[in-house]
Amino acid sequence: MAIIAILIACKIHLNGPHMTLRRLSLVTLLLLLLPSMLPAAEQTVQLLDGAFVKLFFFEPQDELLAGDNPPPLAIFIAGGSNNEFMAKAQFWLGKEFVDRGWAIAVPISPDGKGFSTGDSSTLPQIIKQLHATHALQDSKPLLVGMSSGGSEAIAIASLDPSAFRGVVATPGRIKPDASLVDLDGLPFYIRIGEKDDFRWNRMLEPMSQKLLAAGAQVDAAIVEDARHVFQLDWENLEAWLGKLK
Repeated sequence: MAIIAILIACKIHLNGPHMTLRRLSLVTLLLLLLPSMLPAAEQTVQLLDGAFVKLFFFEPQDELLAGDNPPPLAIFIAGGSNNEFMAKAQFWLGKEFVDRGWAIAVPISPDGKGFSTGDSSTLPQIIKQLHATHALQDSKPLLVGMSSGGSEAIAIASLDPSAFRGVVATPGRIKPDASLVDLDGLPFYIRIGEKDDFRWNRMLEPMSQKLLAAGAQVDAAIVEDARHVFQLDWENLEAWLGKLK
């Protein structure tokens, strides 16, 4: 009964009474893949213009850390309207990073717009405050996103590639109106399902070529027999993460 109630809420929230069966099936899959949530550490960040941005922050257990070394930081970009509801529904992916020793911050868009639009200083300000208030590895953060959150992660990194250590988009795509600047060797890890519900799999090759032409390092592949939402091959992803500076 609880799952049915959540699905009804998802239907109303995502597209009112006209939500398609495809979208409802995706939400169902998200909920079924969702493991037990970590206790959400809510935090509010005040920006230089006085505005506030809410975020969730999760840290790995001490036994997952290497000695006294603090964890590296990853920024998880939620899909949809980048709001609290979608952040919680999709955080099963973020939890997998936390379980492997990463600290994860999930910023919530105050106006439903992506962080690649509007004031370009918002996310850098959030990252700076996270380093000031938490014990984190002194390194650039990783960008992680799923579905439209993966697309937003690609867009954010394209605006300032020197600010990030890499991008994990599973799946993600280049936005149609995006103009890529010099990506200066920024690593991208992109995975799209072979049976993607939105046919993003057809975009993978031209998208990879566009990123390569802009100077990115690209590790892109189709996930066999997978749809739009899928579990990651962590053995493969961890090998890629291990190569990042």
